[in-house]
Amino acid sequence: MAAGGWFDWSTGDLVTEARFQDIQDSVVFIFASESAANTALTNKVEGTVFYDTGANLLKAWSGSAWIGAEAGDIEGVTAGTNLNGGGSSGTVTVNLDSTIDSIALKDYSEVDVAVTSSSGVVAIDMNNGNTGSITLTENITDIDFTNVPANGVSTFTLQVTQHASSAKTVAINAVTVNGGGNVTAKTAGGGGYTVSTGANAIDLVTFLFLDAGTPLLNALQDFS
Repeated sequence: MAAGGWFDWSTGDLVTEARFQDIQDSVVFIFASESAANTALTNKVEGTVFYDTGANLLKAWSGSAWIGAEAGDIEGVTAGTNLNGGGSSGTVTVNLDSTIDSIALKDYSEVDVAVTSSSGVVAIDMNNGNTGSITLTENITDIDFTNVPANGVSTFTLQVTQHASSAKTVAINAVTVNGGGNVTAKTAGGGGYTVSTGANAIDLVTFLFLDAGTPLLNALQDFS
Protein backbone atom coordinates (compact mmCIF):
# COMPACT_ATOMS: atom_id res chain seq x y z
CA MET A 1 0.00 0.00 0.00
CA ALA A 2 1.10 3.60 -0.46
CA ALA A 3 2.28 5.61 2.51
CA GLY A 4 -0.54 7.43 4.25
CA GLY A 5 -0.72 11.04 5.34
CA TRP A 6 0.57 12.55 8.55
CA PHE A 7 -1.01 11.02 11.65
CA ASP A 8 -1.13 13.03 14.88
CA TRP A 9 -0.53 10.38 17.54
CA SER A 10 -2.01 10.58 21.03
CA THR A 11 -1.31 8.51 24.11
CA GLY A 12 -3.18 5.25 23.91
CA ASP A 13 -3.62 5.22 20.12
CA LEU A 14 -3.52 1.72 18.68
CA VAL A 15 -0.77 0.97 16.17
CA THR A 16 -2.78 -0.91 13.58
CA GLU A 17 -1.30 -2.98 10.78
CA ALA A 18 -2.22 -0.28 8.27
CA ARG A 19 -0.60 2.49 10.29
CA PHE A 20 2.53 0.43 10.86
CA GLN A 21 2.71 -0.25 7.14
CA ASP A 22 2.48 3.49 6.53
CA ILE A 23 5.43 4.02 8.84
CA GLN A 24 7.47 1.35 7.09
CA ASP A 25 6.63 2.71 3.65
CA SER A 26 7.89 6.13 4.75
CA VAL A 27 11.27 4.91 6.00
CA VAL A 28 14.41 5.73 4.01
CA PHE A 29 16.22 2.41 3.74
CA ILE A 30 19.94 2.03 3.23
CA PHE A 31 21.39 -0.48 0.77
CA ALA A 32 24.63 -0.82 -1.17
CA SER A 33 22.95 -1.16 -4.57
CA GLU A 34 19.65 -1.37 -6.42
CA SER A 35 20.06 -5.14 -6.54
CA ALA A 36 20.32 -5.30 -2.77
CA ALA A 37 17.28 -3.04 -2.43
CA ASN A 38 15.25 -5.24 -4.80
CA THR A 39 16.17 -8.34 -2.81
CA ALA A 40 15.16 -6.82 0.50
CA LEU A 41 12.17 -4.74 -0.56
CA THR A 42 10.02 -7.38 -2.19
CA ASN A 43 6.81 -5.43 -1.47
CA LYS A 44 8.04 -1.98 -2.42
CA VAL A 45 5.48 0.49 -3.73
CA GLU A 46 5.75 3.56 -5.90
CA GLY A 47 7.49 6.20 -3.82
CA THR A 48 9.56 3.79 -1.71
CA VAL A 49 12.92 5.45 -1.06
CA PHE A 50 16.36 4.12 -0.27
CA TYR A 51 19.85 5.55 -0.06
CA ASP A 52 22.29 3.83 -2.45
CA THR A 53 25.65 3.87 -0.66
CA GLY A 54 27.41 2.55 -3.76
CA ALA A 55 26.26 5.45 -5.93
CA ASN A 56 25.86 7.99 -3.11
CA LEU A 57 22.37 8.78 -4.35
CA LEU A 58 18.90 8.91 -2.88
CA LYS A 59 16.65 6.78 -5.09
CA ALA A 60 12.89 6.35 -5.36
CA TRP A 61 10.88 3.51 -6.89
CA SER A 62 8.80 4.75 -9.85
CA GLY A 63 6.73 1.59 -10.03
CA SER A 64 9.05 -0.02 -12.54
CA ALA A 65 12.56 1.28 -11.85
CA TRP A 66 14.73 3.14 -9.34
CA ILE A 67 15.08 6.85 -10.15
CA GLY A 68 18.09 8.68 -8.78
CA ALA A 69 17.65 12.11 -7.20
CA GLU A 70 20.70 13.52 -8.94
CA ALA A 71 19.68 17.18 -9.12
CA GLY A 72 21.37 19.58 -6.76
CA ASP A 73 22.38 23.17 -6.19
CA ILE A 74 24.70 24.80 -8.71
CA GLU A 75 27.98 25.33 -6.91
CA GLY A 76 29.66 27.25 -9.71
CA VAL A 77 29.72 27.94 -13.43
CA THR A 78 32.92 28.35 -15.40
CA ALA A 79 32.65 30.08 -18.75
CA GLY A 80 34.26 28.14 -21.58
CA THR A 81 35.61 29.36 -24.90
CA ASN A 82 33.56 32.27 -26.31
CA LEU A 83 31.37 32.38 -23.21
CA ASN A 84 31.30 34.85 -20.37
CA GLY A 85 29.29 35.08 -17.17
CA GLY A 86 28.77 32.66 -14.31
CA GLY A 87 27.92 32.65 -10.64
CA SER A 88 27.85 30.49 -7.55
CA SER A 89 24.39 31.04 -6.13
CA GLY A 90 20.98 32.39 -6.97
CA THR A 91 20.31 33.03 -10.65
CA VAL A 92 23.14 32.03 -12.96
CA THR A 93 23.58 34.03 -16.16
CA VAL A 94 25.73 32.78 -19.01
CA ASN A 95 26.19 35.11 -21.97
CA LEU A 96 27.38 34.08 -25.42
CA ASP A 97 30.21 36.24 -26.68
CA SER A 98 29.17 37.75 -30.00
CA THR A 99 32.73 37.45 -31.29
CA ILE A 100 33.88 33.98 -32.32
CA ASP A 101 37.62 33.66 -32.79
CA SER A 102 37.55 30.54 -34.94
CA ILE A 103 34.90 28.17 -36.22
CA ALA A 104 34.80 24.97 -38.26
CA LEU A 105 31.54 24.07 -39.98
CA LYS A 106 30.51 20.79 -41.58
CA ASP A 107 27.54 20.21 -43.87
CA TYR A 108 26.88 23.93 -43.83
CA SER A 109 23.76 25.44 -45.41
CA GLU A 110 21.78 28.66 -45.11
CA VAL A 111 18.06 29.30 -44.94
CA ASP A 112 16.64 30.35 -48.32
CA VAL A 113 14.27 33.23 -47.63
CA ALA A 114 11.32 33.55 -50.01
CA VAL A 115 11.45 37.16 -51.25
CA THR A 116 8.55 38.87 -53.00
CA SER A 117 7.77 42.34 -54.30
CA SER A 118 4.81 44.66 -53.90
CA SER A 119 4.26 47.76 -56.06
CA GLY A 120 7.84 47.46 -57.24
CA VAL A 121 9.31 47.32 -53.71
CA VAL A 122 11.37 44.39 -52.40
CA ALA A 123 11.66 44.25 -48.59
CA ILE A 124 14.48 42.11 -47.16
CA ASP A 125 14.75 41.54 -43.40
CA MET A 126 18.20 40.14 -42.67
CA ASN A 127 16.98 38.75 -39.35
CA ASN A 128 15.34 36.06 -41.48
CA GLY A 129 18.58 34.95 -43.14
CA ASN A 130 21.36 35.97 -45.48
CA THR A 131 20.20 34.29 -48.68
CA GLY A 132 16.94 34.51 -50.56
CA SER A 133 15.27 34.05 -53.92
CA ILE A 134 12.72 35.95 -55.98
CA THR A 135 10.97 35.30 -59.28
CA LEU A 136 10.25 38.60 -60.98
CA THR A 137 6.59 39.41 -61.57
CA GLU A 138 7.02 43.18 -61.98
CA ASN A 139 9.71 45.81 -62.44
CA ILE A 140 11.69 46.33 -59.22
CA THR A 141 12.15 50.00 -58.40
CA ASP A 142 13.13 49.88 -54.72
CA ILE A 143 15.05 47.43 -52.52
CA ASP A 144 14.72 47.98 -48.76
CA PHE A 145 17.02 46.18 -46.31
CA THR A 146 16.28 46.06 -42.58
CA ASN A 147 18.21 44.64 -39.61
CA VAL A 148 21.54 44.95 -41.36
CA PRO A 149 24.22 44.62 -38.62
CA ALA A 150 25.54 48.05 -37.69
CA ASN A 151 29.08 46.76 -37.15
CA GLY A 152 31.26 44.58 -39.33
CA VAL A 153 30.73 42.97 -42.70
CA SER A 154 27.47 41.28 -43.66
CA THR A 155 26.08 39.99 -46.95
CA PHE A 156 22.82 39.04 -48.56
CA THR A 157 22.77 36.89 -51.69
CA LEU A 158 19.63 37.07 -53.78
CA GLN A 159 18.76 34.62 -56.53
CA VAL A 160 16.81 36.57 -59.14
CA THR A 161 14.81 34.53 -61.64
CA GLN A 162 13.55 36.43 -64.65
CA HIS A 163 9.90 36.29 -65.70
CA ALA A 164 9.05 33.39 -67.99
CA SER A 165 7.63 35.46 -70.84
CA SER A 166 7.91 39.20 -70.18
CA ALA A 167 11.30 40.51 -69.07
CA LYS A 168 11.27 42.72 -65.97
CA THR A 169 13.86 45.21 -64.71
CA VAL A 170 15.67 45.63 -61.40
CA ALA A 171 16.81 49.09 -60.31
CA ILE A 172 19.67 49.47 -57.82
CA ASN A 173 19.52 53.25 -57.43
CA ALA A 174 16.86 53.22 -54.71
CA VAL A 175 18.32 50.93 -52.06
CA THR A 176 17.64 51.72 -48.40
CA VAL A 177 19.49 50.30 -45.39
CA ASN A 178 17.85 50.17 -41.97
CA GLY A 179 15.37 52.88 -42.82
CA GLY A 180 17.88 55.33 -44.27
CA GLY A 181 17.55 57.31 -47.47
CA ASN A 182 17.82 55.95 -51.00
CA VAL A 183 21.35 55.10 -52.17
CA THR A 184 22.73 53.51 -55.31
CA ALA A 185 24.44 50.18 -54.79
CA LYS A 186 28.10 50.36 -55.75
CA THR A 187 29.38 48.09 -58.52
CA ALA A 188 32.88 47.27 -59.77
CA GLY A 189 34.10 50.07 -62.01
CA GLY A 190 30.77 51.83 -61.63
CA GLY A 191 29.37 49.65 -64.37
CA GLY A 192 25.99 49.21 -62.71
CA TYR A 193 23.80 46.15 -62.91
CA THR A 194 21.29 45.08 -65.54
CA VAL A 195 19.29 41.97 -64.76
CA SER A 196 19.48 39.17 -67.34
CA THR A 197 16.53 39.34 -69.70
CA GLY A 198 16.25 35.79 -70.98
CA ALA A 199 13.14 33.83 -70.03
CA ASN A 200 13.70 32.22 -66.62
CA ALA A 201 17.33 33.41 -66.60
CA ILE A 202 18.93 33.34 -63.16
CA ASP A 203 21.25 35.95 -61.63
CA LEU A 204 22.98 35.55 -58.27
CA VAL A 205 23.25 39.05 -56.81
CA THR A 206 25.25 39.61 -53.62
CA PHE A 207 24.94 42.78 -51.55
CA LEU A 208 27.88 43.37 -49.20
CA PHE A 209 27.50 45.83 -46.32
CA LEU A 210 30.29 47.34 -44.22
CA ASP A 211 28.92 48.78 -40.98
CA ALA A 212 25.46 48.95 -42.60
CA GLY A 213 26.72 51.37 -45.21
CA THR A 214 25.97 51.63 -48.91
CA PRO A 215 26.00 48.08 -50.29
CA LEU A 216 28.61 46.81 -52.71
CA LEU A 217 26.92 44.73 -55.41
CA ASN A 218 28.39 41.77 -57.25
CA ALA A 219 26.40 39.70 -59.74
CA LEU A 220 26.92 36.32 -61.38
CA GLN A 221 24.58 36.41 -64.33
CA ASP A 222 22.54 34.57 -66.87
CA PHE A 223 22.36 31.05 -65.53
CA SER A 224 19.83 29.24 -67.66
